[in-house]
Amino acid sequence: MTLSELALRNLRRRPLRSALSALGIGLAVASAIALVALSQSITGSVQDSVDERGSDLTIMQHGASDLFGGFLPAELGQRIAKVPGVTGVAAELLMFAPSEHNREILVTGWPGTSFFWRHAPLAAGRLPFPGERRIAVLGDEAAAALGKRVNDRLEILGEQFRVVGITHYVSAINRGLVIVELGDLQDASYRAGQVTLFHVRVARDMSPAQIDSAKHKIEKLGAISVSMTSEMLRDNRYVAMLNAVSLATSAIAIAIGILNILNTMIFTIQERTREIGILAAVGWSERFIASSIVIEGMILCVFGCIIGVVLGFLASFSFAAIPVIGDYLSFKPTLGLIVPTIAATLALCFFGSAYPAWRAIRFTPAEALQRA
Repeated sequence: MTLSELALRNLRRRPLRSALSALGIGLAVASAIALVALSQSITGSVQDSVDERGSDLTIMQHGASDLFGGFLPAELGQRIAKVPGVTGVAAELLMFAPSEHNREILVTGWPGTSFFWRHAPLAAGRLPFPGERRIAVLGDEAAAALGKRVNDRLEILGEQFRVVGITHYVSAINRGLVIVELGDLQDASYRAGQVTLFHVRVARDMSPAQIDSAKHKIEKLGAISVSMTSEMLRDNRYVAMLNAVSLATSAIAIAIGILNILNTMIFTIQERTREIGILAAVGWSERFIASSIVIEGMILCVFGCIIGVVLGFLASFSFAAIPVIGDYLSFKPTLGLIVPTIAATLALCFFGSAYPAWRAIRFTPAEALQRA
C-alpha cells in the first residue's frame, strides 16, 4: 500500500470530519481570493476608466483623500493649457448624486470642449451639441440599471435632464457613468467654478524627461498633484490601506482554515494512537508514519483549495449582482492572485500537518500501545 492510498483510506474512515475540514480550508481560500479581488478591482476599474478616455496626466488637489475629495478652480485649466507640451486639457467634476427612486448614481460633468467627447463610443443616440444644456449621456450599464433610453427624462440632484445618447465603453466604471454638461452639474450641486480633476494630453513626441518637466511646471501653478494617468492610484494612501486590510483579513481567514487542519489531524492521531504503535512495532519507520500523516493533511488541503477556488470565483462574480458594486467594479480573479494564495495555503497546511506527525512518532511502540 502506498502512502497516498493509506492517507486516502484514513480520510474515508471519517468522511464527515474530512469533508468539513476540506470545506474549512475552501472557505478560507475563497475569502482570500474574493477579498483581494475586490481590492484589486477597485483600483483596476478606476485606472481602466481614465486610461480608456485617452488621458496622459491626471491633476488633483494636493492632499485630496480620494477622487471625490478634492476641488480645483475651473480657471486653472486655462493656465495648464499654456504649459509647453500640453495639447489638451479636460476638466471633470465627479460625484455620486441622488437620482430617481433614491438611487445614488455616479455622475460626471464635462465641458463641451473636452477631448473626452472625441473618445466616447456611442451605442445609441448622439453626443451633445455645442452649448446644449440639461442633457445627459449614459453608459449602457447605467441606462439598463435606470431603465432609460434615448429621449427619456432623468432626475439628477432634483433637476431634470434629457437622455440624448448611450455609450458603450469597455471599463466597468465608464459603463455605469452618467455624463452631463459641466456647467449644469456645477449649478445643480452648488459648486460653481469648481472641478474635481483635470486630465491632460501631451504631445506624442515628448520624451519621458520632457513629460517630467511639464509635470513640474504644472505643479508650480498651485496646490496640486500631478501623476501619470497609468500610475494615478499607485501612491494613494486609501488604496494602500484597502490592500493592506484585504491582505490581513485574507491571512487571518487562511490561518483559521489551517487551524481546522491542525485540529482534525490532532484528533485523528489521538484516535489512532494504538494503530500507529502497531505499525511501528511491525517495522514501519518513523519517517514512513510521519509522511503518511503529512500526506493525509495535504490531501485535505488540496481538496480544500479546489473548493476554495470555485467558491472564490463564485463570490467574486456574485458581487456584480449588487447594484452599488456591480455597476462600477469588474471582478477579475487572475492567476497572479490565485497562485500565491494556493501556494501560501499549501505551505501552511504542510506545517499544520507536521506538528501532528511529530506527535505521532514521539512515543515508542510500547508507549503508544499503553496510551491507546
